[in-house]
Amino acid sequence: MVDFDKWVPKDGLKFDNKSSDIIKSNENIAVLAGPGAGKTEILAQKACFILETELCVWPYNILSISRKRESASNIKDRVSLRCGSVLSERFHSFTIEAFTKSIVDRFMYILPKHEQPDENYKIVFNPWDRSFPKALSFDDLTLTALKIVKASSSLMKSIRATYKYVFIDEFQDLNGHQYDFVKLLFCDTDSIVTVVGDTKQAIMKFANALPDGFLKFELDFQAKLKVIYTNFRASPELKGFIDRIGYNWWPIEFGNPSAMSVNGSLDKEDYSMLLFQDEKHEAVQLSLKIQHWINEKGIKPEEISVLFRVNTNSNYSKTISQELLKLGILSINESNVQDYLSEPVGKVLIALLSLLTRTRDVNSWESLRDTYLYCRSGDNSNYEDYELNNILEFISNNRYYNGGADKSFDELLDSVVDFMNEFFYENLRNTWPQYRQGSFMEDTFHDLLNELRDARLMSSSWAGAVDLISGVGAVRMMTIHKSKGLEFIAVILVGLEDYSYFRRDFNQKKLDEERSTIFVALSRAKSKLLISCAQNRAHYGKSKFTHITSIINDLAQCGLSKQRVEKSELLSL
Repeated sequence: MVDFDKWVPKDGLKFDNKSSDIIKSNENIAVLAGPGAGKTEILAQKACFILETELCVWPYNILSISRKRESASNIKDRVSLRCGSVLSERFHSFTIEAFTKSIVDRFMYILPKHEQPDENYKIVFNPWDRSFPKALSFDDLTLTALKIVKASSSLMKSIRATYKYVFIDEFQDLNGHQYDFVKLLFCDTDSIVTVVGDTKQAIMKFANALPDGFLKFELDFQAKLKVIYTNFRASPELKGFIDRIGYNWWPIEFGNPSAMSVNGSLDKEDYSMLLFQDEKHEAVQLSLKIQHWINEKGIKPEEISVLFRVNTNSNYSKTISQELLKLGILSINESNVQDYLSEPVGKVLIALLSLLTRTRDVNSWESLRDTYLYCRSGDNSNYEDYELNNILEFISNNRYYNGGADKSFDELLDSVVDFMNEFFYENLRNTWPQYRQGSFMEDTFHDLLNELRDARLMSSSWAGAVDLISGVGAVRMMTIHKSKGLEFIAVILVGLEDYSYFRRDFNQKKLDEERSTIFVALSRAKSKLLISCAQNRAHYGKSKFTHITSIINDLAQCGLSKQRVEKSELLSL
């Protein structure tokens, strides 16, 4: 145990007084944290503090709830790295959907038969496709979990006794049902609850996110409100621009503007809004700009992100990807891959593929080994070395480099399926609750391998294809929603036009929602930010700027220059 007063943040990190108070607080608190304030790091350090000082003494645990699978995985990895495997086993990190689903899958039989989902129910993302009890939406899962917990006082007591501390990240995106679930379990109990978020980044309003969630939490949980807006991510000039935009759009939330520079402009070489005649011209010029960043500025491709409001059928990304490929620059569309890689089965698969396709990869072996030892069946540790040697022997006998470099995808698939069936399939199902019901694990497995097959067509080797789907050495393309929680040296936001943001309607509520969406995109950047518009796009024709113009003018007023790039010109930035 570490003495309370002698505990210091991990990795030599320094925090201001406000952040330190949050880390060491032992009461319910609501944290409003601006972009780049290090919300995830503060929660990870708080978990280490609680575990190492034994505020959360064995057998109690910490429950961490995130909105995205990658975020849940990210904070778990940080705590494991800092605290070690023994303590971090008591840090349980889920998405809110995964947590409610685990309760439904394990305890549905508490409910009357007519209220139980089918054993092999499917998850549907479109509410119109739901059909209880065979096809459930995420709201169905939450409501069913609510019914289960209400129906069993012993289960409710068990959950409360298990989790002495509860973290909720991106709290502003919880909807009413999810908030009711959290409130039922942990309000007026001995559990200490910390919620963190930023109302300016509330981009789940379309999914009925609570508009007044922080206020409700303060009142219901008798919580103290903490505000931190220090941006450790962005360059000073970009931070000033983001502050000006924030105050322009949300003056009440942003407080006193006297501390920020209300006037000022940004260097157009690093920060600009660009108008192109069509998406072909746009793709050529932006690809040349990305090449310049890589070759002249030394920015790694994976530190560059191209963002879109939507990217259905790769309508916004495909032309840019093609132009980048002509310049020898790889790109990856992370719309799906990001979720796959955050799953335990995805991490196992990537580690295995790395070991099969290259001569040596110590990190991948350690990842594969540690996951196997964590989830292996049986308590007899005398056989661990024997089992690990069997894994190494399998990998050695199935090489896809040197003499095996020309093996087909079908051969690789057969090898991977054999490996997973022999060493991991049942272990993964028994360890992670999201794999115990339905075909989620199998779907993730095959979808990720399909991404590998496509990546092999763009890569000169199997190892290169593995790197590509892992995001190594490739420009990362994704929707703004997928980018939340991530950061990049350079960001290009493509498609600032009515079709992406206001295709269906325009009113004050919709305008505020899209301001939040754009604010998330702006705040992903550390030091370079370009916004791109095209007058014509192939999939919907001539662009309109009727409603988006107000946002464009706000960005310009706060310091982002507007430039029209003629088709005969090369981008001179």
